[in-house]
Amino acid sequence: MFGKKNAEGKRYIVAVKDYDATVKSIKEGKMSLPYDKSIYLKLIESQTSKATNLKDLKKFIKVNGKSAKEVGHYWEGLLTDGYFLINVEYNEKLPSLEHLCNNEHIKFVCIA
Repeated sequence: MFGKKNAEGKRYIVAVKDYDATVKSIKEGKMSLPYDKSIYLKLIESQTSKATNLKDLKKFIKVNGKSAKEVGHYWEGLLTDGYFLINVEYNEKLPSLEHLCNNEHIKFVCIA
């Protein structure tokens, strides 16, 4: 029971703009990204939950152990702007997730 979180890996919340189109562009190599596309595909494939609209947001917040008072407004804004919120696993030290997800299509939101 102890140490379960560390064994599972590091979980993060990431926002992906226009999810389906972004994933398709990455797979086809049409999107210019600062790092290799395989890193992004692996990151997206590691998702365990996602919020695609405001209706899904309440459950997504609860599943990720966050407080709606703390994150609700910001996350609602991301969904309204066309982003999908996904819970992903990322264990690599380099590149850091903050650098990896610092572009107009994929944004680092927080640690899950």
